[in-house]
Amino acid sequence: MKNNILSLFIFGAITLNSCSGFLDEIPKGNVTSESYYKTEQHAISATNAIYDYLIIGYAPGGLWDKNYGGVFYNDYWVLQDLFTDNAESNQSSIQYTSIDNMQIDQYNEPVELLWRDFYQTIKCCNVVIDNVPNIDMDETLKNHLIGEAKFFRGMMYFDLIRMFGDVPLREHDIESADEQIIERSPKDKIYELIFSDLKYAEQELKYEDRFGGGRPYPKSASALLARVYLTYAAEHNDENYYKLAVEKANLVIPDFPMMENYGDLFKISNRFNSEIVWGVNFSASLSEGWKGAQFLVRLLPTLNGVDNSQGWENATKNLYDSFEANDLRRDVTLQYSFTYDDGSVEEFDKPYVFKYWDREAEPKGNNTEAIFPAIRTAEMYLIKAEALNEINKGANQDALDALEEVRNRAGLTMDNIPTDYDGFKKALLDEYRHEFVMEGHRWFDLTRMCTPDEFVEIIKAAKPDATPQKYHVKFPIPQRERELSQGALTQNEGYGK
Repeated sequence: MKNNILSLFIFGAITLNSCSGFLDEIPKGNVTSESYYKTEQHAISATNAIYDYLIIGYAPGGLWDKNYGGVFYNDYWVLQDLFTDNAESNQSSIQYTSIDNMQIDQYNEPVELLWRDFYQTIKCCNVVIDNVPNIDMDETLKNHLIGEAKFFRGMMYFDLIRMFGDVPLREHDIESADEQIIERSPKDKIYELIFSDLKYAEQELKYEDRFGGGRPYPKSASALLARVYLTYAAEHNDENYYKLAVEKANLVIPDFPMMENYGDLFKISNRFNSEIVWGVNFSASLSEGWKGAQFLVRLLPTLNGVDNSQGWENATKNLYDSFEANDLRRDVTLQYSFTYDDGSVEEFDKPYVFKYWDREAEPKGNNTEAIFPAIRTAEMYLIKAEALNEINKGANQDALDALEEVRNRAGLTMDNIPTDYDGFKKALLDEYRHEFVMEGHRWFDLTRMCTPDEFVEIIKAAKPDATPQKYHVKFPIPQRERELSQGALTQNEGYGK
């Protein structure tokens, strides 16, 4: 497999301006296709700008401005665990404690900024999709760049509908205040665009010089389609889409073999390992080093001599206790203590997430050069097992074999795995939980695989002081966006009018 580490950012301020401002009060874009999108280099620059909004984001106020950070920079991978039974907040800010305690409302800033980051990235994708087809350039490269844009547009819309349900649909770049006045489109209509975008990317990502290093492969689109098909099938109880999920997972698995050792997944030397079907390359940015450190700032407890360790979130005791005692993933992922080089031991009163810290490569936790493993092969095995369980109303041998691949690496057997439908589904939900701690999965897995009543029950068992509600299977539509839409955006049930 190729893993060429390429420069992701060959763009200037003009391209950045053309992508900013979607759903802002004052659209900032002021560059038209007539004045800019003319050459192959323009096409490359416009496409590379998408990665900036995935990683850096638009930062008019500088590094510490709340506007700083792209989709995957700050909260995306934290909220999915914090808004469930997996994690707790140690921050004083009510914006995070309200997520932890399940007391979130439509004014929550992390949710508002995540919404904004999704739509700013979609706007950048639309710039490419609208303008690059008109440029006279190499056709393979042209279609590949459009494929990259469609891959990420499909990804952004998929996460939007998983988080919010029906959301505004923008298929084209619009540079006017009218873009604020937009209603929510039915989720199924957005699914149609997601299917179309990812199928295009799957077929047209052919320009090999742009593979890897944070850019998608053709089978990155196949893997994302497997995830989308599984979710669509669960929402619609559609056996044909479960079969499509299995088909796409089977397509991906042979080309992206799993690492033999779970802990090796997160080592800096393996940052472009064979199991990561698509990952967020934080170090390929204009502020190299700062981004990767976010994993450690948020998750590691405060440690002497470790610069980026703030302990903003910790794992729940419930998560730690849910691991089987001989599960090799537990001690890689979570720790109740830390041993310093001099042999002294510091004990913690709660478990913290250690798996993203490569202590040998970055002992002070500075420039981690971490890759966020957004899609990896272990998920493909579990998607296959889940879909087959749904199709057959119980685990057939293929489903058992798929689950066994993941459990074997964790040092676990299949001895006590039930094969009946409900028992196997519960085993799969536990397996997702232990395999993907703080990788942006838990909330999505619970909302896909559980009823709202079960969702509430599971979280309440881990967080007795929290107040989960059945409507917490969705986030609130940010009130700021509703006001900007002049009332066109309705609110999700449970979050007020």
